[in-house]
Amino acid sequence: MSTILLVEDEPAIRQLFATALSRAGYTVFEARNGEEAVKVFDQHGDDIDLLLTDMRMPYMGGAALAGELRGRNQALKMICISGHSGAAATALSSDFLAKPFSRDEMLKKVREVLDRS
Repeated sequence: MSTILLVEDEPAIRQLFATALSRAGYTVFEARNGEEAVKVFDQHGDDIDLLLTDMRMPYMGGAALAGELRGRNQALKMICISGHSGAAATALSSDFLAKPFSRDEMLKKVREVLDRS
């Protein structure tokens, strides 16, 4: 199964997403913000298939994180999530989930993005 780097600053939301992804069979690395995600990527980048990141976070937001990780791996698949306008996110990735969304919507989008060649 695939490995996902989940980046979300709200602990309850991050736990909810991580649990749903793990139960669906994915390996999940978690980070609280972009800076932490870069450290996780430095350790596990070769194993990570998908970046699932919130766009608004302290220290390093999703846009800066996406740019940083895409610079390291142009083939990295990503899904941007936000409770705000998707304009910035869609400039980085055509795959965007607007909060709130259901567990099933998230899992469907993750599978759809991972299945693309």
